[in-house]
Amino acid sequence: MSSAADIAAAREGRGDVRAAIARLSIYVRRNARYYGIWSVITLAYVACFVALPKMIGSAIDAIEREPSEAVVERALWIAAVSLLFGVLRYFSRELVFNAGREVEYEIRNDLFVHLQRLPQSFFFGWRTGDIMSRCVNDLNSVRLMLGPGLLSIVQTPVMLVGVLVAMALIDWQLMLLVLAPYFLFIFIARAFGRAMFRTNIAVQEGLADLSNQLQETISGISVVKAYAMERVSASRFAEANHELFRRHMRLVKVNGAMPAITGLLPALGMGMVLLVGGSKIMDGALTKGQFLTFAVYIWNLTFPTFIMGWVFSLVQRGGAAMQRIDEVLATEPSIADRHDRVEVEALRGEIEFRNLRFVYPGAEREPALRDVDLHVPAGSSLGVVGPVGSGKSTLASVIPRLYEVEDGRVLIDGIDVNRIPLEILRASIAMVPQDSFLFSMSLAENVAFGLPEPDPTRIAQAVERAQLAKDLSELPHGLATMVGERGVMLSGGQRQRAALARALALEPSILILDDTLSSVDAATEEAIQRELDEVFAGRTVVVISHRISSVRHCDRIVVMEDGAITEQGTHKELLLHGGFYARLARQQALEEELEGAVA
Repeated sequence: MSSAADIAAAREGRGDVRAAIARLSIYVRRNARYYGIWSVITLAYVACFVALPKMIGSAIDAIEREPSEAVVERALWIAAVSLLFGVLRYFSRELVFNAGREVEYEIRNDLFVHLQRLPQSFFFGWRTGDIMSRCVNDLNSVRLMLGPGLLSIVQTPVMLVGVLVAMALIDWQLMLLVLAPYFLFIFIARAFGRAMFRTNIAVQEGLADLSNQLQETISGISVVKAYAMERVSASRFAEANHELFRRHMRLVKVNGAMPAITGLLPALGMGMVLLVGGSKIMDGALTKGQFLTFAVYIWNLTFPTFIMGWVFSLVQRGGAAMQRIDEVLATEPSIADRHDRVEVEALRGEIEFRNLRFVYPGAEREPALRDVDLHVPAGSSLGVVGPVGSGKSTLASVIPRLYEVEDGRVLIDGIDVNRIPLEILRASIAMVPQDSFLFSMSLAENVAFGLPEPDPTRIAQAVERAQLAKDLSELPHGLATMVGERGVMLSGGQRQRAALARALALEPSILILDDTLSSVDAATEEAIQRELDEVFAGRTVVVISHRISSVRHCDRIVVMEDGAITEQGTHKELLLHGGFYARLARQQALEEELEGAVA
């Protein structure tokens, strides 16, 4: 996994460009068939490109010394080669552009798969808009580099060499005079190259900042409106947008200067031809047809040379974009299957914590978990209560290995959790987190999200057990209702029950409920609890809650404070103990009495 220093250096534009290009070459080699055929067609295309002016010049000279039939025949050959030239040009572009699209498609797929393999800790240090910018904008820059950019970078030098050879066969002295201005291009490219790279990096980072701000504002639009922060948000966006505009203007100046300068090179070459070539015609050392051939060659090279400035910008932008993409792809997942993994087919659900100590990566504070020793037999239920920030959710998160822990500290069925294949581990565990996230799809699709194939029977059963079936009549299309982004069409309680139904549909060996029922009423919570007792009889259930009513029926209850277990026992034993649990139970009982009196 890349160190923090490596990532910081890369973000400042000092990352390893060679590593990014090496990774890109892998994708290019995968599509070698496209590039191989394209190379052959390009050579044939360049041959036609070089041959046409030569044929035109010969035809001009033939008018004065050959019969009309021969001239017509030459004209027909010119037409045939021109037609072939057009066909080859079409397929040359189609092949290289298709190859660029194919590489873009493959990198995007690999990037998405890789992002899903990275641990949660990775996303704590990256903004969503920045990641999205790399998956969309930067990938588009890479495609342009491998399409129009590669086309011109490879094709133009081959054209130039072919044309120079053809010119040399006609008049090598005149060829050298035409060639002289083109040596300036090397120095121009070097001068502009570094400026283009730095400016492109700045633009892409500015675009990522703007994307992130837009994403956060849209996701939190309800908060923006509730606090009447529209003007402030608009002002912040305008400031970021102006900064991006300013960076784009710097890029426009750099990009505009290079083609303007490189466009002078063919003009200088044409001046040489007119100045020297004209006198050679007068002296009889050069025919009119040869002079015209020189002029057509220079004319044909005008656009490729002029566009090289734009192409050079594409390559610089694509290189910078690939470097930013490589920052993500080069990050090795810290949580992955190990070489010493234990091959198991299923898990029973026994959980054991052995003197577990856990500190969040990069956190400079007290451990989130301290000396946790706990055994949860398979098929039993565990309740976890405690104040906010006591480590309850962290304890739940290390069970499915969402965070990395030391070897031998967390075991399932007596096997170190680090040695259990991730696919088996997480397929055996269903976790319903505090934030009941729903995808922007139908309610039925959300419930069936973890199933290999949608099963209407299991979906219906899960919805019934989560006490969500009674709410279907209130929804426009029942289970087919689109819940909107993050489930905005549902209430808080409905979202929690939909997330619970999604977990129940999996029928896992271990069910973890992290304050899942905080937004449901007491009657619904009791009904759900009865369903859980029936459905998960013989399976392991971990219930994390701040409400005593959610954990009172558990086989065992632990109280966590400051990352450590301070009390444990059954509901009755903890009430008799008179500690935090007993105080919390009395407080909540009093609150329920007051609510009943008010009602």
